[in-house]
Amino acid sequence: MNEISIHKIGQALGTYVAKKVSRADQTEVLSFGAEILVGSIIKLCILFSFAFIMDITVEIAILLIVTGIIRTLSGGAHCSAYYRCLATSVFIFTVLGYSIKVNYTFIRQLHPAILLGILVLSFSLYWVYSPQAPSNKPFKDKKIESTFRWYTLLAVVILSITAITLGFNSLPAWIISIALLWQAFTLTPVGHRFIGLFDILLTFKRRGAN
Repeated sequence: MNEISIHKIGQALGTYVAKKVSRADQTEVLSFGAEILVGSIIKLCILFSFAFIMDITVEIAILLIVTGIIRTLSGGAHCSAYYRCLATSVFIFTVLGYSIKVNYTFIRQLHPAILLGILVLSFSLYWVYSPQAPSNKPFKDKKIESTFRWYTLLAVVILSITAITLGFNSLPAWIISIALLWQAFTLTPVGHRFIGLFDILLTFKRRGAN
């Protein structure tokens, strides 16, 4: 899938902006920011296109907001290339959103202890495994790592309280709890292997297509 080169697009945009503002020394930083921005826009456009078609826009929006907030603080498993990350994210969020929607009639009848159990389990996983910095950008010192850890736990507590406040029969409450659990899962060794499996499968398909 060589035709998708977010890196090259980001570099081109970063270089263009740097020239426009006469800050050639900031080209690398601007290129990196542009790469993230372009990649995010493409990902959101594709994901919300599926969400609109499948009528799961609300589910996808809440899933993205919750996981986006927590992932920014906690880190988590990554694919090794942009297009693999894109395909994996679109697939997983679409499956999660659709599963929540079609099973909500059943989910809302579950005992409140189930929702509380999900939230407690999620918090426990964040307590044990967060935060995780990318391998190419490790934490500079223990103080920074500790700061991200406590911010992660604080965000999880706030979102958990929000879910409980919304009520055990509330669709957003269940989406928040499932989003917290999914993001926590990506921090675990099993979660890393799970995402790694998608990485391998997509790499295999790519090679097979050549």
